[in-house]
Amino acid sequence: MKLKELMRVLINAEMLDVNVYAEEAELFGSDPKHGPEIKDLFFALSEEKKKRLMEIGRISKGGTGFRQRKTETSRSVEAALRLHITRAQTGIRLYTELIILLKKPEFKESVAAMCTAERRTLASLKKLQLKIKGEAL
Repeated sequence: MKLKELMRVLINAEMLDVNVYAEEAELFGSDPKHGPEIKDLFFALSEEKKKRLMEIGRISKGGTGFRQRKTETSRSVEAALRLHITRAQTGIRLYTELIILLKKPEFKESVAAMCTAERRTLASLKKLQLKIKGEAL
């Protein structure tokens, strides 16, 4: 992928995540067993992704054009977690590609921090998934 295309893909992915995490935090936050944990994690991830989106906009110099969009939420927590884990894995791959394509060291450093944050996101999602799966057995 070319740099401009990769930036556009990352911006769109982060915008979608901001909206979906916020909506799913409300949707699944009332779950009697894991609601508060899900709500806290998903709201935190939504806020983190907003900040990351602003940083990507700074790097791309074209802005992000962020706006609320109608999004589809998952029907269950388990489905949401599977989807978010897949999206986090894709995000890690895309951020890694972006690091390779960028020329400025300060941008590379910033994107490397985003990649590390995405790895933390992946670990948090997997941990929650295992906890929910373990109790379902």
